[in-house]
Amino acid sequence: MKKDDYEFKERISRDLETRRAAYKILGVEENAGNEALKKAYRRASLRYHPDHNPSDSDAHRKFLLIKCAYKLLAEDEPCDMLLEEIKSWRTVPDDKKYRLDNPWGHFLWWREKFF
Repeated sequence: MKKDDYEFKERISRDLETRRAAYKILGVEENAGNEALKKAYRRASLRYHPDHNPSDSDAHRKFLLIKCAYKLLAEDEPCDMLLEEIKSWRTVPDDKKYRLDNPWGHFLWWREKFF
């Protein structure tokens, strides 16, 4: 395999993972249209806005992640903050049945989880 092919696959994999995370953050299906994205963005923005959650020290970060997720899905603008957030998430399921360091293991875990 060429180095360029590997880098291309990594870029595509990161993009797909970022988009899945964005859908998860907004709480919408992966086939959601622009109107559904806009409603989910407004709902999540109101819920996690720092002014509405003065006691939550993490509200500002959550609010920015919601904004990044919406921009990625609705306007196709990538956001570095979203990538950093994904890296901090735990990627290994609790049962440790599948290896998620490769696409096939990730697919098998995802298939079992959702189907």
